[in-house]
Amino acid sequence: MSSSQTSSFRLIFAAALALATPAIAQPTKLNVAYTSTTTNFSIAWVAKLEGLFRKHNLDVELILMQGPSTYLPALLSGNVQVLYGGGTAVSRAIATADPNVIVIGSETRYVPLRLMVTPAIKSASDLKGKKLGVGRAGLDEYATLFYLEKNNLVPNKDVALIYTTGGILARAAQMKQGLYDGMAIPPPNEIELEKQGFRELAYFFDLRMSYAGIPYTVTREFRDKNPRVLTDFMTAITEAIQLYRKNKEVGYRSIVQITRQNDPAVLEKTYRANLQQYDAIGGLPFPWQDGIESMINGFHARFTPAIVKNRDARPYLDPTFVQRAVDRLGLAKK
Repeated sequence: MSSSQTSSFRLIFAAALALATPAIAQPTKLNVAYTSTTTNFSIAWVAKLEGLFRKHNLDVELILMQGPSTYLPALLSGNVQVLYGGGTAVSRAIATADPNVIVIGSETRYVPLRLMVTPAIKSASDLKGKKLGVGRAGLDEYATLFYLEKNNLVPNKDVALIYTTGGILARAAQMKQGLYDGMAIPPPNEIELEKQGFRELAYFFDLRMSYAGIPYTVTREFRDKNPRVLTDFMTAITEAIQLYRKNKEVGYRSIVQITRQNDPAVLEKTYRANLQQYDAIGGLPFPWQDGIESMINGFHARFTPAIVKNRDARPYLDPTFVQRAVDRLGLAKK
């Protein structure tokens, strides 16, 4: 065989081999903005740390973005493809009838805050004549008002509301100085406050205070153009929830990743608090209409009534991606 014939044979063989060998699909790159470093955001980290995104052919970068003025423009401009969290802002967008947003999943059902108070306060009735610190028009103010009204206490008559600024630790210092007698806080901050002598008066999960949850939100355009990618994404998320529920060590790793601390008390308490939320949804993160509508009617209609143009969340929810994940994973919708 001549050298030219040999060369031709090699080219033909290489072409045939390429046709016979299936192409390996490159992972789809997704930028996912998460909106808080509280431990409620464990599941996407489970999917990242345990290789579930990679398993479903996704290359996901989790990017911390705090404040609606940061993460909503990033979503709407396409700089991030999925918004993880921001329930108050997302429900606000739906209340304003923003046509661009679609919620494809929700991890939680109920407000995860805890009302921490000074040791002398043992019951709701002990709040009479006391002061509670709140952030203006924040979830903590909404939760505080809910608790007072549930216990027939009139805000700013029976109980004074003191509007505060600063982070949790700064506000805890203000409470210790006697500027107010209690405040609603996200987990796991209650553990540090307990060490300082404060006590838990109410856990809003137990009160079944509906919330927009921790939604997964995309733009309509991205949803319409990328159904396979979003099915893969919600499959990884749904699988991560199942793994968290079955394997405590997996849950611990995600909490350490978020909080950067491995205090056994923090790990155990926050793991169990998250587990309650995931058990409440049966492990299946379908978007939750009632939670968003509760935020519209209870939160936005109270604090910013002029922006409320829509109260029906259904046109802004798409449960099909979670349903496909359920079918793929062989899970039954509960």
